[in-house]
Amino acid sequence: MVLIQNIGIDASMKELQVCFMTLETGQVQKIKGTRTFSNSPKGFSALISWATKKAHQTAVRFTMEATGVYYESLAYFLHQQGRYVSVVLPNQSKAFIDSLNLKSKTDKLEAKALAQMGVERQLSRWEPISEQMYQIKRHCHERVMLLEEKTMIANRLHAEQHCAQPNRAVIKRMKQRLKLLEKQVAQVEAELHQLVARDQELAERIANIEKIKGLSFITVITIIAETNGFALFKNRAQLTSFAGYDIVERQSGSSVKGRTRISKKGNRYIRRALHLPSLSVIRYNESFQQLYERGYARTRIKPRPRWMKGIVAVQRKILILIYTLFKKNQAYDPEFMQRSIQQNSRQDTVPAYAG
Repeated sequence: MVLIQNIGIDASMKELQVCFMTLETGQVQKIKGTRTFSNSPKGFSALISWATKKAHQTAVRFTMEATGVYYESLAYFLHQQGRYVSVVLPNQSKAFIDSLNLKSKTDKLEAKALAQMGVERQLSRWEPISEQMYQIKRHCHERVMLLEEKTMIANRLHAEQHCAQPNRAVIKRMKQRLKLLEKQVAQVEAELHQLVARDQELAERIANIEKIKGLSFITVITIIAETNGFALFKNRAQLTSFAGYDIVERQSGSSVKGRTRISKKGNRYIRRALHLPSLSVIRYNESFQQLYERGYARTRIKPRPRWMKGIVAVQRKILILIYTLFKKNQAYDPEFMQRSIQQNSRQDTVPAYAG
């Protein structure tokens, strides 16, 4: 008797490597077939036809990895078809594949591993974000890309200006590229404001959060876009884990006592967006300053990590505060924040350097 049917899909730019696996009575796993389809609407339709022919009465589920953007078109297609789709983070699938002790790495083997993951684990159902939020998220990613490119060019310009024989033509072109990048960053930010202005409720919620001195519109909208307005988060623990601020311990018996740290196995755009604002918030907000000082004082390790520990504690607190204010649609209250930090200081302080 077939208990579970799952199709693992490894998506690349041009192809979909597919493995159909079933879990039968007695926990027996069987591969019903493997195939390659084109990563196109025609290939999606062919995949559905193939899956329907091989399926028993039990519903078929689909599991894929969130690799770049190549999985998105198929995920949206399957969702519109009413199919149960699970999209796992790369670190999740990597941990599962490592547990299988596979010596080779091919698209076919990864599709098989994803299919096995789907029949062994109770994976959550993927829900797409709205078109507006999707566009906001893409704009935020483009802005990060432009800023990273700007930093790279600025570093090269500095090196060229201070080398033994600077080339004036190269320096001129680099300065022109920097001006272009600055203009494009400004354009992206203006378009982000326009996208938010179309949604009065979203604009109101962001305005409430912006009352926190040191937080900008860009920081807040980045957090909201990366979390899809916190739609799938039921508590703070899920949110901090998604962002990579969850705590990892390394201890075994009496001989192994490693330092606790944050996992960093989460959304890098959130952590990047909160780094500089956390420094501003500490400067202008007494409550966050106290949280930072406690985090700094409780760590007895070398200066820079000690400094960073307090910063990470503040970043986690900012993230949770944005989540709370957005969910409740409330404006920031400094007095409530002061009481909250005093009551939850032990919970919100990161145990050790998180880097």
